[in-house]
Amino acid sequence: MLTQTVMGRVYDYSHAVGGRYIPQPVSLALGKGDMVYVLSRPSDAISGVEWNKTGVGCKVTKITIGSVPGDEEFVTEFSKYGDEDGQIIWPAGIAANDAGEVFVTDEWLNRVSVFDNDDKLVRSFSTLQDGDPEPNGASGIAIAADGTIYVTDSRSHQVRMFKNDGTFISSFGNKGVSEGQFDAPWGITIDNEGKVYVADFNNHRVQKFSAD
Repeated sequence: MLTQTVMGRVYDYSHAVGGRYIPQPVSLALGKGDMVYVLSRPSDAISGVEWNKTGVGCKVTKITIGSVPGDEEFVTEFSKYGDEDGQIIWPAGIAANDAGEVFVTDEWLNRVSVFDNDDKLVRSFSTLQDGDPEPNGASGIAIAADGTIYVTDSRSHQVRMFKNDGTFISSFGNKGVSEGQFDAPWGITIDNEGKVYVADFNNHRVQKFSAD
């Protein structure tokens, strides 16, 4: 058993979850019950082939974690590398809502793909609005209790808000070091009171916002 000391605390490594190889995991989300969704980024497979026709390992893996260590089980995989409906090129964030829908952000395509309980694509929407300046890169995603979807954009240094159907609500933030500004915001989560926490990557801090 591997023992590692970090910041004065001792952690014991037990085992990998799911008993199955999950390539390049970048994010995960907790679903209903003991379901876990793990998002994997791709790696190039064939040189000289169109960018949207190659790449392996890009997918969402579903596992159950069980009640005790060792009970984890692989359930299925869905989505794959590509720019067609239901496919992903450079996935960054994943979240699940109370209805069992799974939302995946794509940094390259600047869109959110939404899958149902049966892992089928039910809708997708762009994270960009007409006239939005470049560059952009949809990164982290979180869903509030009222269904509002928050998406960080690490390249335009904003957080964008959407309704469940993808309708744009508003955005906040811009590049800078002052309070309320960002430099490559990435991770995002929401607590039970609706407070929004944003990992402000290049500013080396977390900022906390009210629901409004």
